[in-house]
Amino acid sequence: MRRRSSDSDQAFDPAPARAAADPNALPARLGSRYVVEALLGQGGMARVLAARDESTGRRVALKQLTLTAAADRQRELGALFEREFRTLAELRHPRVIEVYDYGLEQERPFYTMELLDGGDLVERSPLPWAEACRVMFDVCSCLALLHSRRLLHRDVSPRNVRCTADGHAKLIDFGAMATMGHSRQVVGTPAFVAPEALHRLALDGRADLYSAGATLYFALTGRTSHAARSFAEAMHAHGEKPLPPSALAPGIPAALDQLVLSLLHTEPTQRPRTAHDVME
Repeated sequence: MRRRSSDSDQAFDPAPARAAADPNALPARLGSRYVVEALLGQGGMARVLAARDESTGRRVALKQLTLTAAADRQRELGALFEREFRTLAELRHPRVIEVYDYGLEQERPFYTMELLDGGDLVERSPLPWAEACRVMFDVCSCLALLHSRRLLHRDVSPRNVRCTADGHAKLIDFGAMATMGHSRQVVGTPAFVAPEALHRLALDGRADLYSAGATLYFALTGRTSHAARSFAEAMHAHGEKPLPPSALAPGIPAALDQLVLSLLHTEPTQRPRTAHDVME
């Protein structure tokens, strides 16, 4: 126990002062088997690490909840995080990222998933139009499964579409996933969020299809269809009709222009009805 010094008692304390441990500092390992290699990404609620599973030798991506909150809120966040993992484990779709293991480290839940090293659409765009279509076909295949279960991804965006070594793509980051209907919160990447979500209207699969259209626009042109860094800016930007992708990337077929602009229609009833329709 450290002694308290006073003006008349300048005691020497041999123990060096230690700064409080940073709970968000990069650990050397997590759980009993994961050796942490690098930080891949950090969001407001969670981070994703590259790690090696010592039990299998496999390299994995490890997502860990990092947001600290009051006890009740922390339990709610933990329950949502576990729901995300269990839903992904049940989906079992070739275009949905595969998850492996769920654990707890210092009261913070984490789960592991396959490590995709083909880059995301932020890094790879713009793409040739045929390749962009192949990528979006894969994304819509995943959305078709989600929507069949009355689930919405709610953050389809270039950062959340990762390419694979075999030329396909997978949708990642299901942390904003919710059931169709009304939502208390607006979530997602502002430039890719559907207008009806910004106005807190009831949502169905066409909200994700708007985001898919905005993501396809970015994949084709390397630019967002609407410039917005906040939800307020996005609401204002939706008043302006975007240029067709071919105006920014010559050579895009007219039919593809038409599909992208229909996905970006501010009125949901004017968009394709389902992800299957977009795939066709």
